[in-house]
Amino acid sequence: MVSASVLSIALCGLACISSALAASTGCGKAATISSGVKKVTVKDKTRQYTVQLPANYDATHPYRVVFGWHGANDNMDVTVKGSLVQPAGSFRYFGLQPLANTSTILVAPDALNKFWYNRNDEDYAFFDAMLAQLSGGLCLDEKKVFSLGFSQGGAFVKALSCKRASLLRGVIILDGGGPVDGSTGCTDDPIAALVVHGVSDGIQGGRTTRDLYVKRNGCTAADAKEPAANSRAPHILTEYQGCKEGFPVWYIAFDGQHWMAPYDGGSGNNGEKTFTPAAAWKFITQFQ
Repeated sequence: MVSASVLSIALCGLACISSALAASTGCGKAATISSGVKKVTVKDKTRQYTVQLPANYDATHPYRVVFGWHGANDNMDVTVKGSLVQPAGSFRYFGLQPLANTSTILVAPDALNKFWYNRNDEDYAFFDAMLAQLSGGLCLDEKKVFSLGFSQGGAFVKALSCKRASLLRGVIILDGGGPVDGSTGCTDDPIAALVVHGVSDGIQGGRTTRDLYVKRNGCTAADAKEPAANSRAPHILTEYQGCKEGFPVWYIAFDGQHWMAPYDGGSGNNGEKTFTPAAAWKFITQFQ
């Protein structure tokens, strides 16, 4: 006799098999992780991160996961509270918390001494340890793990996309400077990427980061339109063509400086007016 589960997979084909394989080992079990600050030992050091579970968490539903990496001289509380961006509370988890609602697990890693030094690959190991802890204690969709970072956190996300491409569905880099130092090595494996950069914030770094992913993903190389500096013109989104299926590259250039929550026609950060959360959420949710 064929079981109901086997029969259902046979009827719906590869899509169901792929979905089943995406479920982490924590699926179907009582959660051992709740919202709040968690600790994990990495290379004999105690590391911490904050996790935010969806309301009405369901242990039978595999959730997407978004890691948000803070900038230099900051900590995970900046990510959790959005404290660098006004109005207060408008930019929690890079503005994704209200958009995520019940669909996504949000994670805010904490750097050692407020900087992603990654000595002896300890921050790569930190990511591995967090993901392992979350996968075992919660129900994750392991094919929908994303990393987003600002500034030096964005630079680390680039490095992570080189070393952990097989574990990440996509990355979002906000004003993260130029490409990863070639001495660290980088896989040729494709990875979906959204690069956001201000034209008055060393824009060449944003362009070379973009081109790194254009090349990795086999997209058609092309210059992208950008607003002129100090023009107060709206941001411009370019979606590259010819990329390997399932591995898009998006590039947003905005008229501004080193801002994580820029907004069209204005100067500085504004959590209510910024376009970055909506753009990031659209990028993330295209993967079903």
